[in-house]
Amino acid sequence: MAQVERSDTIYRISSSKLFDEGSLFPPGIRAGELTFVATDARDATGQVHGGTDATSQARRALDNLSTALEEVEQRLENLVSLWVLLTHYDDCDAVLRVLHEHFPDPSRAYPAVTVLGGVKLEAGCSLRMDAIASVSPHRGQLSVAEMPLAPGVRSHGVRSGDLYFLSGVDGREQRAVSADPYEAMSQQVNTILDRTVVILRSEGLSLSDVFRNYNFLSRMADPKSKDAHRDTRRKRLGGVFKPEEFPAQTRIGVSSLGKNILQRSIFIATSHKGKKYVSSDKVRLTPGIFSQSVRVGDWLFIAGQDSIGLDQQTIGANDLAVQTNECLTHIKDIVEAAGGGLANVVKITVYLLKGQDRSLCMSTYRKFFSTQFTNQCMPTGLTIGVEDLHPGCLVEVDAVAYLGAK
Repeated sequence: MAQVERSDTIYRISSSKLFDEGSLFPPGIRAGELTFVATDARDATGQVHGGTDATSQARRALDNLSTALEEVEQRLENLVSLWVLLTHYDDCDAVLRVLHEHFPDPSRAYPAVTVLGGVKLEAGCSLRMDAIASVSPHRGQLSVAEMPLAPGVRSHGVRSGDLYFLSGVDGREQRAVSADPYEAMSQQVNTILDRTVVILRSEGLSLSDVFRNYNFLSRMADPKSKDAHRDTRRKRLGGVFKPEEFPAQTRIGVSSLGKNILQRSIFIATSHKGKKYVSSDKVRLTPGIFSQSVRVGDWLFIAGQDSIGLDQQTIGANDLAVQTNECLTHIKDIVEAAGGGLANVVKITVYLLKGQDRSLCMSTYRKFFSTQFTNQCMPTGLTIGVEDLHPGCLVEVDAVAYLGAK
């Protein structure tokens, strides 16, 4: 077993078998009962060898994921959440067939799975896997009879302790997609929320127990579609949450989610009764849309942060370096408002608008942490090239922090 570096209760996964962007993203982090790992088909040298097809890359990515988990004495069966990120959504079926080889019995061990397509990945990779594993002994599979699943997915989600990770939910079973973009998106948002309510109810939960929400839209560039998502979500959740207590949200535009699918949503809910909404007065508030962050036990889930200031105006228009720095500053301010610091951040996802320079974004990222960060255990994470973000924004960043670390 390779060395696992320790910083109190946060462990940095390290292995000579894995590609390690140590100055950016280590292969994985274990904190408390959760382990975060992002892998693809690259070997330790950063090269993709062998077949370039999605099936071959999926097998190698799962092998790398298994290797990373072994470093903290876990296995693929410990996975509770798995995002499959594809450059070509048409590879979905082939990749999921590989996944099902590793998880032949979805009633026993199968992660909450979400497939996203049309994202840009680095180094010639056709897919990436973004995973969360858990050592909690209190685990259960979520399965609701007659409730549709996203294409190829075989479980509605996983319960791990008092956290519930749902597989991606969409409206693919609708008979038709309206010709009107606003009506079509509104219909699918309502369908997604209706289905989520049923899944949560099967576990004795309700929509009010959701605290984290990721929304991926395939036609986000269409103003009508974007407005419909905002309006419909606000109307539905407004009957459940106070304006200042909406779930923390990330909303991202991707190019493909499958035929007639306008949105795929990921929800994390909790049975923990002490969840707290944390805000920094240095970061803009968006009541009735999303909260800055939500704390559940020792975990702080931070909403997608972009370069919008307190005056709701874009900071650093057309300047990727300025915007990257601004996003990370917001993350820092929110964690500090929760009583922590950058050393508590264990996972970061960077969503980079198509056409932007990843090297510039990452050099800014590296400089930010080198000047602000005293702990050598950098957060794990990844960058994803995406189709659309908030108007005027070139990059968006979300994060998870573990506040149990001393």
